[in-house]
Parts: sequence; structure tokens; C-alpha cells
Amino acid sequence: MWRVAAATEGRRRTFHEDDHDDSRWTTMPVPSHWAQIAPDDEGTGFALEESVLYRHRFEGPSEAVTATVEDVGDGADDPAGGPGRRWWLRIEGLAQQGDVWLDGSYLGHTDGYFVPHELEVTEQLAARSEHLLAIEATCRRFGDPDNRTLLTGALQDPELCGVDGLIVGGVWRPVRLRSTGRIAIRHARAVCADVSTGETRDGPRARLELRAVLDVPGGGPVDLGIRVAGTEHVHSHHAADGENRVEWSVDVDDPPLWWPHALGDQHLCDLAMEALTGSEVHDRRHFRIGFRSVAMRRWVLYVNGERLFVKGANLLPTRPLLGTATASEVADDIRAARNAGLDLVRPVAHIARPELYDAADELGVLVWQDLPIRGLMSRSVADEAGRQAREAVDLLGHRPSVAVWCAHDQPYSRARRPGRTPAVVRRQGPSWNRDLLDRRLGRVLDRCDGSRPVVSHTGVPPRAPLLDGTTSELWFGLHGGRAADAGPVLARVPAMARFVSAFGTPVADDQPDVVKTTIETLRRLKYRPTGGFLLHALADAGGSDAAAAAAEAGGGFGVLDGLRRPKPGWWALVDACRPLIVVADPLPESVRAGDYLDLAVHVVNDSRSDLDGIVAQARVLGGDGLVLSDHRWAGAAPADSCVLVGRIETLLPPALQPGQLTVELNLTAASPAGAHKGDAPEVIATNRYTAMIA
Repeated sequence: MWRVAAATEGRRRTFHEDDHDDSRWTTMPVPSHWAQIAPDDEGTGFALEESVLYRHRFEGPSEAVTATVEDVGDGADDPAGGPGRRWWLRIEGLAQQGDVWLDGSYLGHTDGYFVPHELEVTEQLAARSEHLLAIEATCRRFGDPDNRTLLTGALQDPELCGVDGLIVGGVWRPVRLRSTGRIAIRHARAVCADVSTGETRDGPRARLELRAVLDVPGGGPVDLGIRVAGTEHVHSHHAADGENRVEWSVDVDDPPLWWPHALGDQHLCDLAMEALTGSEVHDRRHFRIGFRSVAMRRWVLYVNGERLFVKGANLLPTRPLLGTATASEVADDIRAARNAGLDLVRPVAHIARPELYDAADELGVLVWQDLPIRGLMSRSVADEAGRQAREAVDLLGHRPSVAVWCAHDQPYSRARRPGRTPAVVRRQGPSWNRDLLDRRLGRVLDRCDGSRPVVSHTGVPPRAPLLDGTTSELWFGLHGGRAADAGPVLARVPAMARFVSAFGTPVADDQPDVVKTTIETLRRLKYRPTGGFLLHALADAGGSDAAAAAAEAGGGFGVLDGLRRPKPGWWALVDACRPLIVVADPLPESVRAGDYLDLAVHVVNDSRSDLDGIVAQARVLGGDGLVLSDHRWAGAAPADSCVLVGRIETLLPPALQPGQLTVELNLTAASPAGAHKGDAPEVIATNRYTAMIA
């Protein structure tokens, strides 16, 4: 329990001093967000505060008193205690900015809600046994949506978090003390840069790219030891006094490969990085890593050289106050994605809790990772955004599930001002965000982690002169028209179908049709040119009064509501994302007697097995249930393919009865060897379409 109070000019001057009277301050557990503090009897709370002061008294480790500042630099090597031991205050997560004092001494500044910060406290812990930790934490309001200065992304964006005016400030992750020997690893990074197979070698070989930032008082020789998957490697470095940045690579022979769940098993290995002198270990970092390679060619993902059509969904913050979600709630969204047949999730415009990435690594779900940047950003954020991009690679670079980096979500105006020029035309011009900030961040991500594809931004349409945009957002069925209109538009502008980063609708009655029709349209365009899609969104933001009200009203784009209950679109998502589907062109909204139907029928096989001897059957039924036409095709669907199997060509009779026209599709497997004559073949996929008979 910590003491907290709203920051005032008077309190700021003395709150970090030992004799400051905090007896009337509010108590609050850490980790938490200050918006969680209940209002007092006068109705005063912290939810609207932009800056809050924290104070916490604690007893330091008894062994810390035995160390002195002089000992730290004398070359002693004992990390277990005694001379040479150094102590660090580790703040796992503070939203958004902080200034930190210990026993009245200023330690430093923090920025970045997801970034762990370490500050040395050896001198302070050695001086006394009882200590006062003081933090001023600051988190500003959302502000102008077209001049954003906050690097909180979706956490404070009303469109995504579901709450207007939310302040997410707080020490929302644990605060710890850790000790090292004389040499400390201040930053560490481990990236599986490549997995290659050669005809002359047995098994694959992986290359790890490693980076460590060392603090070495007095300098001298340092060994960096690596242990992973049966491989041990030592890299020697002669360090200068102070900070040293060391980069090196390690080859691992025949490592167990990590695969997405659609392609194979998820083998994970423990990696230990140690800073040593002789046989003495000064500091150690641990990573849970998977060996795999990822590439993107023409918006198609390749994992370990295997092509994969990715079916995915955007993830909103599990709760608007990210620290209030339980570990199981965070992981459950990954489980739900896999249960729906999805290969990819995208924490849209935010870096999520560690539990999400743990679950993705273990369950084989790929992650499209955004930086917490959305909309039009102020020019003042450029340097800090670049630093946080580097920190994101340090934090997540070892994660095998993280497959794509994305610098910026929707880098265009959110203002709802009417204008004579359509938005798609306004976005054709030059932009500081798209053309300077996003390219700069893309270069930072690519330089820090060259093992993954980097997308500069999402939702940017093709622009002159190259007419080469990024991902598309298809809001057919939401902003007028029908979801079925997407097919003809994508046929005219194929670049819009390369990768779709958002589609969907919050209208409950329309959601099943929008989800089903859009996914089937994109799966029929598999690799020609579509590489994958992301539904917006898997689940509504939960955990707030606004989210609960939206759940009761059936609003929100998610196919799960804020309480993770299925909405109408959930079952449509599950059916449309099965590995094997049989699909037809969408029917018109209504038909009349004498109309001519001409519908293409495709079989989409995402599995890694060839299907031979399959039979597709289509029936067209009138409003009275009579069969108007019956079609049957036999053939094969190779692994990882989309096959045109035939066309439904039917002239509707003049005496067509009013009601509902239905098209039924069935896909049956080849009869297995030894099957009895007359046994019904196994049905392996079905589908159904309806239209009103006018």
C-alpha cells in the first residue's frame, strides 16, 4: 500500500522529502491505476487528475547496507553479496511519465507506459536501512485528436478504449529491487534473425542476433555467455569505463522450430545471457524464445519458408485500464482467437500485457504488433517515439509469435468536419505523419530488428505516383451499401485486397452477413492478391460502465461483447474461418421471376493436405422448397489452395413463388477404401445463401 495525493505546486516542492506529512493522503495498492481510487465522502476522486504523487516507505535488503559506492568501482566481482554488489530500482510499468526520488535524491525520469525502467540505488540503499521512494506520475488527457502528444495509442483513444476522457495514469506494473555484481546488463535484446536449411546439413540452423548494453565501472574484459537449446557460446569484449553497447550473433544447429498452430508445433526454449569475468556471474537475463523465420512478400506471410494465408482479428485493450485485467482475461482473448480458427491477432495501437504474448507463443497465434501511435501525431513526439520503438524491440524481439511490426495506425485526421473533398482524395497529399514520422519509425524498427517485416502505417490508400498504399479498410455494409459490394470494387482495384486491416460493423443484425461475406470474398482471392485480413474487432473493450452499457445495447465492432459473450457475428466468424470451406458468389439482395443466376463456386483449402476425389454439390431452392436446379462437380483441392470448381447457372422460372430463394452447397469427401456401397459419403463442408423473392 502506497500513499498518494493529487499533485499541487506546494506538494511538488517537498513531497519527496522524508519529513513531509502524508498522514492525510489516500492509500492505494501498487500496481494499479489512480482512476481506480473511489471518490471520498465529498465526491472527490482521482479519475480526472493528470498528475499524482506517490510515497512508499520500505526497509531495504540488509545486505545492501554492506556495499558502498567505492566498492562498486573497485573491481570486486562477487554478485552474491559483499563488495561490488550493485542495486537497481526496477519499475516494470508507469503510465505515462514519471520522476523518481529515493531518500530525497533524484534518480531520473521515465517515459513510456510499457517500458521497464531501471535506476541505480546502490548509494541510497547503502546509506541507511529505511527508505522513502517518491514518484510523481503524469498522464495527460487525450486532447486534440489531430495533434496528439500522447504515446498511449488505443489506451486513451475514445474510439478504441470505449471511454471518453479516460486517464490511464498509474504505477500499473510491479516495482522491484534487483541486484547485480560490478557489471550490470542495462538493456538486452535477443532476436531469431533467420532459420535456414541446407542440402548438405542435417536439420535447420538458426542465427540469433544479440545485443547488450553493459555498465562497466572502470572498464576491463567482460565475457558475455549464451546458453540455449544445447548451444553454449561466449563472446569476449574489452569494455570501456561506463556504458558499452555490444552486438554479436550466435548460430544454433538443429534447433526445434516454432510454428503457427496451422502449420506445426510450438517449441519454446530458454535462453540465458550472462555477464561474466572469469567464472563469476555479475548479471543475468532470461528470455523464452522460439526459433522461426518470418518474411512478407507481396503481403503474403511466410513462416519458416511456408506460405500462410493469415486469418486474423484486431484486439482492443482487454480493459480500458490495462492493469485491472486479470492474467486469465488477457490470455483468454488469444484462446478465443485460436478457437475461432484465426492465425493472427493485432493489439491495435497498443502494446499489451505480457500474458497476451505468453499465450500467443504457447498457442501458436501470430501477432501483428503496433506501436502505441494512432491518428495525427504532433511533431514533438518524434524523438520519444523513436526511443520507444527501440524499447519495444527489446521487450518483444525474442517473442516467436510477433511476426510483423507496424509503426502507425491510421495516420490521418479523425475530425468529423464536413468537406467538399472526399476523405480518400484528401489523403492523397503529402503528410508529415505518413511521409516523415512513419518512415523514420519504420527505419528504427528495421534497424533494431531486421528479422521481421515492417509496415509503416495502416489504412493508407494507394497514392500517386506509384499507387502503392499499405493495408486497406473495407467498411462495406457499414457506411452504406452491402458487404457484397466489396467483390466488384476489389476486382476493379486489386491493390485494395492485398491485405485488409479492418472491416466489420457494430450493427448486430448486419454483423453475420458482413463478417461472412467479407471473409469469403477475401478467401476467394487467396494469394491473388490477398495475403490475409484482420477483422475489427475480436471483442469489445471491457471492464468499464460504458463497456457494460455497450454490451447490453449490443453495440461495438467486436464479435464478442465486453464481457466476452458471443454476439451474432461470432458464429459467422467461426464458420467462415474453417480450414476447408465451399463458397459461392453472394446472391443479390432480392431476385425476381425470370432472373438469370450465374454464381461461381470455389473450394478453399487452407490445410496442408491434398484433397482428392471430393464432390461439390449445389442446389437452388425456390420459396416453396422446390429444387429449381441441381449441380454436381467432382475433382480435387490441392493443399493451401483456392479452386474454382464450377458455376451455378440457373434461369428462375416465371412461376416462381414468393418467399426466400436458397442456395445450398455441400462438399463431400471421397469414399474411403473398404467402404460399403450405398454408404453416405462424409460431408466435410457446407454453406448456405438466401435472397428474398420479390
